[in-house]
Amino acid sequence: MIHLKLVSQTGLKFDEDVYEVIIPTSDGQIAVLNDHMPLVTSIQAGVLLVRRSSKDPDSRLEMFATYGGVVEVKDNQLNILVDEADHADSIDQAQAELAYDKALELKKNAQDEISLNHAQELIDRSQIRLQVVNLRKHLTKK
Repeated sequence: MIHLKLVSQTGLKFDEDVYEVIIPTSDGQIAVLNDHMPLVTSIQAGVLLVRRSSKDPDSRLEMFATYGGVVEVKDNQLNILVDEADHADSIDQAQAELAYDKALELKKNAQDEISLNHAQELIDRSQIRLQVVNLRKHLTKK
């Protein structure tokens, strides 16, 4: 087992021993298991997957929408510090779709580069949240 501690700017999101964590990094997804080599890397905006037990099927994966941060692996301790982490259970699909549509409208009406960048950040955040919702639906159908 590896101990996962997931911390966002709003506080502790996860703090338990787990079997596997799949992390979106700048070099692609990596899986961290027990006895993983020491590592420090950045986490990209994307879906973080947590398998609590080796016997857990994909339908039981814990899912988080994450938005950038840092990963440190050392001595079977996995520390992940992120700007934000939204658990799949806390994401409402209708609200995420509405936020996505509003962000697209903001981008369309952006008058300057700052507004355009802000709108794109909102679009990216909404897309990741929707990705988590859709992945969860897909995996629980199996």
